[in-house]
Amino acid sequence: MESHVLVVDDDPIFNMMAKVLLKNSGITENPCIFSDGKAALSYLESIAVSGQQIVLFLDINMPVVSGWDVLNYLQAHPLCNQIQVVMVTSSIDNADKKKAMSYPLVIDFLVKPLKLDSLENVKHLLTGN
Repeated sequence: MESHVLVVDDDPIFNMMAKVLLKNSGITENPCIFSDGKAALSYLESIAVSGQQIVLFLDINMPVVSGWDVLNYLQAHPLCNQIQVVMVTSSIDNADKKKAMSYPLVIDFLVKPLKLDSLENVKHLLTGN
């Protein structure tokens, strides 16, 4: 897959596991890992001119800049047509899922822990196969 893949989560253990699972699923060999939304947005601004598709695995609840803040920022950004977001959260609140799926950028909503079969489904969403 030629997309640029980012994982944005404030949990270092989740980030380590996500890196392994994303590699094992064939989605990416080396995702960029960010522990907060602010750093991820700065990075996205720096690569925006590349024109490359971006896949963002995004946690909802993070300090400073939440997943909702990241989504709201990206919605209004010219970069939005290059980005697909997979929300990954420990929230099992149906209202969070409904809210997340109301964003056009969001293609899936996964509850932690990540599982290889859910990533296979994401891979199909991304490739259309």
